[in-house]
Amino acid sequence: MSQENQHSLFSGTRIANVKDILLMVFVGVLIVSYMFVKNLIQGNVAEQAPDTVVNNALFSISISIILYVVFRVMFRYLNTHYPWLKSIGKRLQIQVLLVVGLSSTIMALFTWLWYLLFFDGCFSRSSFFSNIIIAVLISLLINAIYEGVNLFRQLKDSQIETEKLKRQNIESHFETLKNQVGPHFLFNSLNTLLALIDEDTLQAKEFVKKLATYYRYALQVNERDIVELSTETALVKSYVFLLESRFGDNLKVHFDLPEQFDNKGIVPLSMQMLVENAVKHNVISNAHPLNIHIGIRDGFIFVENSKRKKDALEQSNRIGLENIRNRYQLLAGKDIRVVSEHPDYFRVELPLIELVK
Repeated sequence: MSQENQHSLFSGTRIANVKDILLMVFVGVLIVSYMFVKNLIQGNVAEQAPDTVVNNALFSISISIILYVVFRVMFRYLNTHYPWLKSIGKRLQIQVLLVVGLSSTIMALFTWLWYLLFFDGCFSRSSFFSNIIIAVLISLLINAIYEGVNLFRQLKDSQIETEKLKRQNIESHFETLKNQVGPHFLFNSLNTLLALIDEDTLQAKEFVKKLATYYRYALQVNERDIVELSTETALVKSYVFLLESRFGDNLKVHFDLPEQFDNKGIVPLSMQMLVENAVKHNVISNAHPLNIHIGIRDGFIFVENSKRKKDALEQSNRIGLENIRNRYQLLAGKDIRVVSEHPDYFRVELPLIELVK
């Protein structure tokens, strides 16, 4: 159950329903009490008779409960299709119109039916329209009070969740930075460089250049919340070069990123970490080369790798998929998509972000 439904007046929980019905009964009693005091002040003796008071009480309580049931269905629909925090203006307009329309219509029909059953259809026009006006005003008042409290709770919960995500984002940045300057990756890179120095001096120089470029990018983008896709791609290509120098033809990475998407945004180091995870979690050998495909489809950039899991996974301080998901939710209000059930490949899709110019 969502937070909005949980805190709503018409949440559907058993305890909440009992409390709401009792409240509707109380509202009915208040209306009858008001009418009784009004008639007493005006000296309307006929309206103070016990049978009349009881009849008015039953009428008020009955219509209050009916409106409660109708509004409960209405609120469930609105909470699903027009949640407050996502469409507050549209929600307010629709809710006011529905409350006025439903309360006036139901009161008109109920008043007519009540007097038809118990008073042979005899009632004054002034009483008829007075009942409708009272029903509309009370419905609007109760809706305003309860939804005001409901919205305040949602905003409070949203702030708490936002602070939680911010803290996770800071922790994720820290974990990512530790991972990028961690000794394990640097140790493997230096071993590769040592081998290249004896085999291919030019390749060794290019390796040092790419290594420096990678670390410079990693340290720079880690301080930003969102980076251009072109920036992240440059970082990943430098990272892939280092990996290919280590694994040779056993690692094949294919980029299919049209230039038209270069100015789109992405959470920094998210693509790079997906490539890193693929390398760490899968076998890479002559018999089982690792294939990674990076492309764009339907507004998402995907990182897809062939799947052949290692028996023993390497230990790492990597940022997990859950942290990437939380950062996307915090920074872009979007969610990533993971395809892990397929036996031949593993794919993660990251939503592209529109950057404000």
